[in-house]
Amino acid sequence: MNDRRQPVSAKKPRIGLTDKDLERLFEIHGTDSAAVLARRTKLPYLLIYNIVHRRVMSVSHRHYAALYGRPAPQQAALKVDGAAFRAMAELWLFLNDGVSRADLYRELFGLESHQKIDHRIFNGKVNTVDARIEHIMRQKFSDAGVDKQMLKQWLGEFDALPHSDWVPYTRIRPTLIYLWEKLGAHPTSLLNQSVVRYETGILKRVSRSTADRIEELKDKAEKELREDGKQDTEKIKESVFGGKCGYTLYSDIRDELLFLCRTTRRGAKYYLGRSPWTYENGRAKRIANWRARKILQDCDRFIRQSGALPLASLPQSRQWAQVSRLIDVLVARTAQLLSDKDGIAFEKRILRPSHTRVEYNNPYHGFTPFDMASRVLGMKPRAFDLMVARNCEIFRTVGKFAQRWYLPDLYLRELSGKKDFGLISAKYELMAKDDRRPRPIDACMN
Repeated sequence: MNDRRQPVSAKKPRIGLTDKDLERLFEIHGTDSAAVLARRTKLPYLLIYNIVHRRVMSVSHRHYAALYGRPAPQQAALKVDGAAFRAMAELWLFLNDGVSRADLYRELFGLESHQKIDHRIFNGKVNTVDARIEHIMRQKFSDAGVDKQMLKQWLGEFDALPHSDWVPYTRIRPTLIYLWEKLGAHPTSLLNQSVVRYETGILKRVSRSTADRIEELKDKAEKELREDGKQDTEKIKESVFGGKCGYTLYSDIRDELLFLCRTTRRGAKYYLGRSPWTYENGRAKRIANWRARKILQDCDRFIRQSGALPLASLPQSRQWAQVSRLIDVLVARTAQLLSDKDGIAFEKRILRPSHTRVEYNNPYHGFTPFDMASRVLGMKPRAFDLMVARNCEIFRTVGKFAQRWYLPDLYLRELSGKKDFGLISAKYELMAKDDRRPRPIDACMN
């Protein structure tokens, strides 16, 4: 008995149907009724219905013969091996910094920015891709001036590169877990990609730029948590990742809202448009900016119109505003006292050098140019210039001239360390606000 097996024939590619093919089908059968076409071709009604309504864009050779009464013409394959496409896509992304896979996919398929993409054509999860897509990819290189021979050479060179622009997902996974646990930042929002694809192994690498950005966010989060670990998590999250456009955190206006509820007849719902229970229990965290502005404006208006209110009854942010006014009055009075005879003598004692000129001129301590000394002392340039102009004799004794004037770093450290120097600084800061004369430092030091 012969057990000679017949060779298995290759699967024939499906035949694409264009709008012209569909019009020709209607002309052959003299109707566009799905029911009549199904009866005449003896094909399933559902298949014919989907063809007529363009839900099926290709058919098999057998179905084509039943529809048109003749064998299908020779056509180029609708699907091709995706290896060449994936190589070209990776090279294109490498050469075009800032273009993501999602951007390339949407460009190839003509999708909108909000539509989902299928990463399987990039990671090899599907073996074949549309021949049309491969052709478009080759055409993109051709339009950029890369002919077939050069493209082949580039693909070979690119394949030999170590691809250091990609980072294994396992390397940044602990960072993603940290940001999720500490700040509730979902990994998908940081990866701009479903984290499930990475966790299931469909995707194994992230771009270097994405990995660096995630590490930078972690550093910012650690710094914020170190500086104020008791701060509201949402505030820390907003300072690290940025706020939501058009919205304000409820926690930022909570004190002002409660103050209005205590002191006026209007309830919280008047300002929030809903019960405050939703915000107090964390069901909602932000309110629209226009609502926040109304709360703050009504709060300030009520405080102005009410006259004297106990400082402790005001919202914390408004307490500081009232205290700032008091401090301004005290600073103004202090500046006035420092301008009389006893105040000037006190100022001279504070500014008087503590070391000899020889010590100040020692290069070991270093020198700072006059125009940069104000930054070292934490003063505005005009305030510093006024202080120098009023105390020329002191600054000449410690200053050093070498093509330009310098102050010894030793003397600047002394001033910064004196507890009463803040009074002198405040005096000249106040004077600088009202002083509009030319800067007097050149006349003083020359």
